[in-house]
Amino acid sequence: MSTRADRNMIVVGVDHSPTALNAARWAAYLAGALHTPLLIACALPHAVTPAHQLADRIHSPHLSDAVRATLERTCQLVRTCDPDLTVDAIGPQGPPAEALVALSAHARIVVVGARTAYGERLIGSTTVHVAEHAHCPVGVWRGGNGRPIPRGKPVAVGVDGTELSIPALAHGFEIAAALGVPLTAVHCWPSRIEPVGHHLDRGETERTVLAEALAGWRTEYPDVEVIEMPVPGLARTVLKEIAQEVQLLAVGSHGHPTATALMFGSTSRDLLHHTTCPVLVCRS
Repeated sequence: MSTRADRNMIVVGVDHSPTALNAARWAAYLAGALHTPLLIACALPHAVTPAHQLADRIHSPHLSDAVRATLERTCQLVRTCDPDLTVDAIGPQGPPAEALVALSAHARIVVVGARTAYGERLIGSTTVHVAEHAHCPVGVWRGGNGRPIPRGKPVAVGVDGTELSIPALAHGFEIAAALGVPLTAVHCWPSRIEPVGHHLDRGETERTVLAEALAGWRTEYPDVEVIEMPVPGLARTVLKEIAQEVQLLAVGSHGHPTATALMFGSTSRDLLHHTTCPVLVCRS
């Protein structure tokens, strides 16, 4: 298994679509802020490649003209975003989703575009597969073609007070610190009508849950401004509203395949389909 030290790169999966190019711009923005190399990957479903090679480099004769053109175009784009960024490009073997999952074992973050099936409403199957199975956090770029990167806005993290939130908090604080922006910590709980004659103020209890979840991270990142948002309501509803005001939303996800259907059948998958900002899915 790779250690954190081994995972010193951001991988972005691209194809010929404008959505992928916008995802690459955003990946370059993150890589520059985190001072990490960027690896651009364009998968080769039908490539004839020697078995000992994991992937072909950009100048390999095994690459098709279309893949080479996509890689060269993307490299040129990200270098205009950050001329000092260390950039490499490869054409992995196999279906795109499986290739990106394999690369995720050695990546700090994998970035993919929300290639939609129905306009801007639903993300594509490759994006869902990578988000469900990757071995590192997955950043999903959301937004129309040419949408400016929302620089300067806060990074938001969904906090539920359990271990599920820890990876999201870790990466949320790290990225907020690198970008020099505030972190908005959102903690939700179901609101319900109490029986007549009973009054239960859960607000104070839930504020304590949020404060305790943040305590250690505040100490580790003293320069990050933290905005606490304990809000009664459904997490998916509240977080979708928050997404309109932030540049990135980090959420936790179960890391076990048996839990995938549960997690991606609810909050995480709903956010991937419907938020207006990029989403970072962090596995526990």
